[in-house]
Amino acid sequence: MTNNERYIDEQNDEIEILKSIYPSEFTEHSTDPHKFSLNISIEEEDIRSCNLSLGIEYTTKYPDELPSFTIDLLEDSLPEASETDGVLDSKDLENIHNKLHKMYEENLGMAMVFGMATDLKEIAAQLLVEKTKELKRLKDARLQKEIEADRAKFVGTLVTRENFLQWKERFNAEMSLRDATLADSSVDDSRSSAARRLGTKAAGGGKLTGRQLFEQDKSLAASDSTYFADGDASVDTRLFNDKKSSQDRPQESASTA
Repeated sequence: MTNNERYIDEQNDEIEILKSIYPSEFTEHSTDPHKFSLNISIEEEDIRSCNLSLGIEYTTKYPDELPSFTIDLLEDSLPEASETDGVLDSKDLENIHNKLHKMYEENLGMAMVFGMATDLKEIAAQLLVEKTKELKRLKDARLQKEIEADRAKFVGTLVTRENFLQWKERFNAEMSLRDATLADSSVDDSRSSAARRLGTKAAGGGKLTGRQLFEQDKSLAASDSTYFADGDASVDTRLFNDKKSSQDRPQESASTA
């Protein structure tokens, strides 16, 4: 058996094995050269599901040479990723490809597609776990900062001797300014009141009228009874009226006579 015949037999044997292992995931594209793809589904707890396609094309000397292979991401049937769902991008697929290429350069001379598919699934799943953990860590850190910011809204400045003295100095300055302003306002009011009194007196010829006195001093409007002391006798003014009447009567009689 020539080497070419051996390569063909080994390739055919591997394809039959792959078809039995991946009955629904195996898709044959051509037989000369052998070209096919395997759909690799990654479904594990705590990570978003992921579907990959491993495309294989045998060389004429496979398995003594690495097959030509590609890794593609199949996202059409998957739900939209959430904020904390790790997903693979083109850079990730390139890194996985390079890693597999390096790994299987050391395994030449034996069928390797099944091993490549298995390692692809494990490497991709581990990468998704790491990316998901990092996204969750970033989200938790962001939420913690938001919580701390909300708490800070209800927490005042910590009082120290230094900032208390600074506040006291500002407070005393404000109080001094307020007292000075009130004092100036009181002086102005007193001057205005005095000026009004002088103006009123001048208008009356230097002597205030009774009405003006009452307007400036409301206490003058009080009853005279406030000036009686205890024990003072009250005076009945009707007696004066009766005396006046008795004095008037003789005069009226004399006049009649």
